[in-house]
This record gives sequence, C-alpha cells and structure tokens, in this order.
Amino acid sequence: MHKIKQVAGRLLVASAVAAVVGCNNFLTGGETSTDPNRQIQATNDQFFVAIQETIWAYWGSDPARLTGILAQQFHGVANQYGALEANYSLDQSTTNGTHAALYTGGGLVDIKKLQTGARQVGDSLYVGIAQVMEGALMGTGADIFGDLVYKEALQGTTNPVLDDQLFVYDSVQQVLSAGIANINSNVAGNAGPGAADLVYGGDPALWTEMAHTLKARFYMHTAEVRPSAYAQALAEAQQGISSDAGNYFGAFTSTGSEQNFYYQFHGPAGRGGDLGVGITLDTILARRNDPRRTEYFAASGNPRWISDERDAPDFQQPYVTYDENTLIWAEAAYRTGNQAVALAKLNEERANHGLAPIVAAGQALLNEILTEKYIVDFQLGEEAWNDYKRTCTPNLVPTANGEPIPGRLYYDATEESTDTNIPPPNTGVNGLRNKNDPANTVSDGTGAPCLGQF
Repeated sequence: MHKIKQVAGRLLVASAVAAVVGCNNFLTGGETSTDPNRQIQATNDQFFVAIQETIWAYWGSDPARLTGILAQQFHGVANQYGALEANYSLDQSTTNGTHAALYTGGGLVDIKKLQTGARQVGDSLYVGIAQVMEGALMGTGADIFGDLVYKEALQGTTNPVLDDQLFVYDSVQQVLSAGIANINSNVAGNAGPGAADLVYGGDPALWTEMAHTLKARFYMHTAEVRPSAYAQALAEAQQGISSDAGNYFGAFTSTGSEQNFYYQFHGPAGRGGDLGVGITLDTILARRNDPRRTEYFAASGNPRWISDERDAPDFQQPYVTYDENTLIWAEAAYRTGNQAVALAKLNEERANHGLAPIVAAGQALLNEILTEKYIVDFQLGEEAWNDYKRTCTPNLVPTANGEPIPGRLYYDATEESTDTNIPPPNTGVNGLRNKNDPANTVSDGTGAPCLGQF
C-alpha cells in the first residue's frame, strides 16, 4: 500500500464526521454567498485536507454503513441499524446532514474555493486533482440521492432546481475528464498538494489512474439504463488503477481525531453492539472457502465484527482499488462480448488474492464476476449496494418482510425546508429508487426471479 505522506499540522477527521452528520442551510447565504476568490480564511492545502476527509467520510462513515446493511454485508443489530434491517425504517432523519455535507465544509463549497485558489497561482495539477475530488463527491451523491442541485449550486439562488440524476452523472464525467487533462498539462507552476495529499502525495500518475477508475465506476452506475456505458467503462478501466500500489485509501492513524471510521464507530467510545457481520457475505465466503473471510471478519463475538486488522484505529481503509478496476474491466468486457478477456481479468483479480484460476463461460462466468465483485466491494464505500441495485446479484432476500430493498436514501429534512424544489418523501423523485436503477425482474448472475426489487 502506498506510503502515507506526512503533512504539518493536525488532521481534521473528526470535523469530516461532523460534516456528514450535521446540517444547515447550504444553498443560500453564509459561506456560499462569500466571494470564493478571497483566500483569507484558509490556504489551498487546508481546503484540500478538509475535502479529502469529507470524501473519506462519505465512503467510510454512516452512508457506507447504512448501504452496507441494505446490501447485507453488515447486519443491523440494534437501535437505528436494527430498525433499518428489520423493517427498512428509512426516513429523512436517517440521513440527517448527509445531503448537506455534499456542499458545506469540505464539500463543493471548499472544492470550488480550492479550484479558484489553484488557478490564481497557475497550478493546473492542483486544479485537476480538485476536479477529480469534485467528481468523486458529486458522483457519490448521485449514487445515493439521485437528482441533485449541481448546476445552480453555490450561485446564491433561492430555491435552486434539482438536476436530473443522469445529467449529474454526465457532469461528473466531464469534470473528471477535465481533471485528467489538467493533471497531465505539464505547465510551468504545477506543484499540486504535495505533502497535504496524505495518500498519493500529489503524484500525477496515481491521480490519473484513480480518475479513470472513478469514470469507469460511474459509467457502470448508468449502464442499466444506458447499455452503451459498458463500452465506456471498459475504455476507462483499461487506463485505471493498475496495481495495489495505486489503491486510494483513508490515511488514518492512531491519533484520536484521525482514526479509521469503523474503529470510531465500534471502539471504546462507539456503538459496537449496533452493527455486526453481514450473514449473506459471510455465508458466501464460507461456502467458497475464501481466505478473505478471516481477513474481513473476526472468528467470534456477540455480535461478530470485522477483523482486528480492519478494526484497528490506523487501518488504512481502501476506497478505490485495483481489484475494483480489474473486475469492472472483467464485467465490461463480458457485457461487450469478449468473454476471453472477461475470464482473464477475473482470474487476474483472483490471483491477486492467492486464489486458483477458474474456467467458466456464459452466464456462469458473469455470475462469478459479479459474486467476486460483491466480495471485493466490502467496505468499499457504497459499491456493494450500487452493484446490487444494477444487477440483483447476489439475489438478496429482503430482511423486511414484503418490502423491496431500498435503492436510494431520502433527502435531509432541512433541505426540504430550505429548498421548495426538494419534494417530501415518497413523492416525485424522493422515493426509494433512482432513475439509473429500475427494478430488476431477474438476477443478472443466475437468471432467477429477482427477490429484492419490485
């Protein structure tokens, strides 16, 4: 794993957690009405640190835990999480502050300030990296909420309109492409974040590969309604993260405010009894005699939890990986008619975990790819849930009797009260499915009727 680069000053991981669970009026007034050209309150590097921590929080904190329960990679045991598993008790309070955090401290506000500040000093590398971070954050927002305020965000507009989810994804692809171009511009004055970048140290090659993997990820998220996106995802994956050395992770440490979010949740001051090992994922790993079962999960506990290694305060949780990229490549190759490449990439990923190659063809091959991706997706942000919504693989049985597995989360209550274009729950676009995610009638992996989407 890539070595952490040290940066002077204290990390602000705790503030990133607060951003994902706090809420305020994010679209009008206050910081959003302040001229972003004035770099008085923070430097570019300080903006960068706050932004990267917000992204880690989206991929490793409450949104990831919630969707992990829905994808049955975690087991909701008690309190909020127990109710979510038992009866899919989602409401506006479930995500309170998560939607707002796309925009406020460490979100789009700071991203735009960073881009402006980097342009002021002629640093195209820094601009490009900030654009990749924008794409990562807003693409994740589209995954979770669907339609978003994006085009009119931060314009001081009263009641800004929600952009269609597919428009947001298209905009994310454009900003990621612009980021790749700026990262590789090689103009005088390029410096980038340097040591402020705790993962890649501002390395242009690593950021370029990650951006291509993100492009592949978000193309896959639209492919259920835009089948041509599989070819686009294939082209991006071929330029994506090419080894474990390029994995993008949360650079957590043992320092109190810098600890892995799963440790913060489950540790001495956390809520360890509320969440446990997902039965579906655990069963798949046991049935396949997969060595990742002991890598992922503790052998015992009440409830059983993740392994000591992954629960360590300084575990550097991967979020965008070589494994993910390789399996996107495999699936996209299969979907575009090249089963030989699909099998080769599947076996490449298996070899990366010491697993023997397999021989498979047709739907059995697709099922192996999708099942392997489900395993690799563990703790990879919201990806297990995103893949399940698109493919109904594994063919999950709903934990709430008679209810479909939710395919989106509600907008925060505060946002509904501050922007009249955001509808109340279960009306308009504020239901439990997004436009990129029509209900599957059958499981892509097996062809059997889809049990959890209706």
